[in-house]
Amino acid sequence: MPGKEIKKDATETVLSRIEKNAEVIDSLLEILEKLQDADIVDLMKSVSNNYLPTDVDFFGKFFSSKEFTIALMKTMNVSISIMGAMASEKNSDLIKGFMFNFETITDNVQEAVHNPKKYSPKIRKFIMDEDYKASTAVLMALMLSIGQILKKITP
Repeated sequence: MPGKEIKKDATETVLSRIEKNAEVIDSLLEILEKLQDADIVDLMKSVSNNYLPTDVDFFGKFFSSKEFTIALMKTMNVSISIMGAMASEKNSDLIKGFMFNFETITDNVQEAVHNPKKYSPKIRKFIMDEDYKASTAVLMALMLSIGQILKKITP
């Protein structure tokens, strides 16, 4: 029977390939076990079982659409520019300084918005304050930099 011979040859070929790639298959099985332990496999099964074929078609069309491709490219460009900025020690130190203190900054901004202080009688003392001078200088430098950048990128 020729059909059984072909199946036997195919089975032997598959078994031979499995033996040659036993380490790779074992590694993949370990990854799958970790995904199973983290309930990611169940999540994937649930997603695949709960979507109708029309939903899958929609996702296929969406992820292969021109709009998605452009959005993905823009996101990648921004991500790369952020990584480039973070690679600079000066930039990363400044960003870390803001991020580690962002809650304090937010609290101060919200306090200023909801409970504005009246500075008119004490304006000279306020203007001479070192924190005020530093933040004003930063804002001015930031506005000048933004202006230079906008001139380069806007038509």
